Amino acid sequence: MQLLKKSVIAHRGVHDQGTPENSLLAFERAMNSEADGLEIDVQLSNHRLVLKHDINEETTADLSTFSDFLTLVQQADYQGLLLIELKGPQGAQQLYQELMARQLSNPVMLQSFWEQPLREWRALDKQVAIGYLRHYPNRKCWQLAKENIIQQVNLDYRYLPLRIFIPWQIPTYWWTINRPTVTWLLMHLPVAGVITDNVFQAVKYKKRN
Repeated sequence: MQLLKKSVIAHRGVHDQGTPENSLLAFERAMNSEADGLEIDVQLSNHRLVLKHDINEETTADLSTFSDFLTLVQQADYQGLLLIELKGPQGAQQLYQELMARQLSNPVMLQSFWEQPLREWRALDKQVAIGYLRHYPNRKCWQLAKENIIQQVNLDYRYLPLRIFIPWQIPTYWWTINRPTVTWLLMHLPVAGVITDNVFQAVKYKKRN
């Protein structure tokens, strides 16, 4: 699946001004911005897929679920990219099944730091876009790309010099881009997209480029 170039992705929604990250309000605000897509953290907790970044012992009973998020996308008729990260190795099949049951028309990319979910998703679907989350590229990136498990590597922007001086052909999304100088630089490079907490800044530089 072909994704937009230099996409601006709202990292956990638009969560400034007291709006909690990974909340339905944060994603609603992001949908009303000029972001090209939404990045969302999902984890399996007590057999429920909840919207949460940290994997810890904090209660998840009152958190919104992945199903709640998908309902919001449908009700808003939102058509942007859904960049869905699974936290931890568990829940890949449940996430995929809940997503496919909604029959959304949105472009979708599934991503994880864990190899197991990537392989599970590819076994379930030969076409869905999959990204491997890393701080910096390693041999596993090459291996997974060669096996057609992933199409993208989604990397920590602090390792950008590795991408510049040791180029490779795998498209890259960069996270989490907030500094103005880094945002400006990336918008002048052939990147697949930026994942940012400052959507308005990134959109501004994208329009100027």
